[in-house]
Amino acid sequence: MKKILTMLLTLTAMSGMNTSFAESVPWAVVVANTRGADTLTYDHLSTECAWQGLALPDDVLTALGDPRQIVVKVGDLPENVKVSVRPGRTDGVVGLKITRTDKSQAVRQMGRIILTNPATGYSYTVQAMVVGMEVAAN
Repeated sequence: MKKILTMLLTLTAMSGMNTSFAESVPWAVVVANTRGADTLTYDHLSTECAWQGLALPDDVLTALGDPRQIVVKVGDLPENVKVSVRPGRTDGVVGLKITRTDKSQAVRQMGRIILTNPATGYSYTVQAMVVGMEVAAN
């Protein structure tokens, strides 16, 4: 009984740590990356699209510097999900292109997106839901 109680307390503490980490990473503001005047916001990033981006605070954009220098990495997503930076078409937006190497695998998962300027070492991390529907192989 003592072993079970100890295990349950350990698991409870570990789940609390994961929650606090998730809460410490800000949610991404996902917007359409278009030249239009309308700023459409979304509750997720869609795979196989290149028309979405992240609206970032001015101080973050300044610290990241030249968008052509930004390197993007992802965490907590399947290995077949790839994210790359595209030119921003809207002021204050870093454009993203999200693809999957295997479209037959659906994805609906919270992930971390880490934007870094390797020249300055500045890095900014957000979390966002990434969604891609299963596509049947032909």
